[in-house]
Amino acid sequence: MFDYIITRPMGFIIEHIYNLVSNYGLAIIIFTVIIKLILIPLNIRSQKAMKKQQKIQPVLAELQKKYANDQPKLQREMTKLYKENNISMTGGCLPMLVQFPILVGLYQVIQKPISYLVGVTSDMWNTAPFINEVVRLQKSIVELGHNIGNLASMSMEQLANNSQIQLSRWAEMIGTNGTALEGVTGAHPWVLNFNFMGLDLSNAPSAALNYIMRLDFSNWSIVALLVIPVLAVVSSLISMKLTQAQSGQNNNDNGQAAQMSKTMGLMMPVMTGFFTFTLPAGLGLYWIISSVTQILQQLVTNVYLDKKGEDVVVKIPEKQQKHRKKRKK
Repeated sequence: MFDYIITRPMGFIIEHIYNLVSNYGLAIIIFTVIIKLILIPLNIRSQKAMKKQQKIQPVLAELQKKYANDQPKLQREMTKLYKENNISMTGGCLPMLVQFPILVGLYQVIQKPISYLVGVTSDMWNTAPFINEVVRLQKSIVELGHNIGNLASMSMEQLANNSQIQLSRWAEMIGTNGTALEGVTGAHPWVLNFNFMGLDLSNAPSAALNYIMRLDFSNWSIVALLVIPVLAVVSSLISMKLTQAQSGQNNNDNGQAAQMSKTMGLMMPVMTGFFTFTLPAGLGLYWIISSVTQILQQLVTNVYLDKKGEDVVVKIPEKQQKHRKKRKK
């Protein structure tokens, strides 16, 4: 189900972009921008909710002071205030949560570029020409004396399901001489351009550790991949700090929304660093462009909403209104 709803449509879009630009990294960047444009209505709605959260901060401060010694009552009154103003406690986190199914789908597309960028479907892998071609590439690379580790003992099915990036590299190294694919001339159709600004996006940044531990800096296309998780974490942190600032949250907030935001603020950088370090750099590139685009959208939308600030009206529950009037008297 997930494959049909998320992964295949994403693969279809990226495939057509790649066919236009013939560059893996550029295709991911354009795809990311398209996704962010599609999510603009959701982001605007989320930022409107954050603006309301910012507006109700004085009321929340009063509640926290009044019920400082009665936390259950404080939570009930805060929930009532959020409900009265139609504010979701998770509204500011929603755009980040939406990213996860996109990341999972994109991971599948990146891990299986021959299926999603070249159009070799699961049914085609089970036909004789494609089975023979996988076996040919595997045998040819071994005969050339390359150490491919456990890939040498993998079956055709295992290689087709889990090692399509490697198959693409082998196709580039071996070429089309003796290929089992009918009508193939010139460059092998499985060869993809993973190079982007000198970086090999098919590799994971974690691969750079092997070179660094050997003090071998000859392969900069892999060593320089370490910049991907660094930029991903930094851009993700900036985006989250901007989100927290727009929602009016600070380190002294004790509300459920604030606590959730703080938890996300701790978890997201760790998760971002782990995923972008251990998975192919193409996923990290998506993460960086997504965060940078999100920051720009937040800034532009924030300026727009500030100009329409009079449209954001805070509704105070009736009991609280009476209490505030008495205090004014």
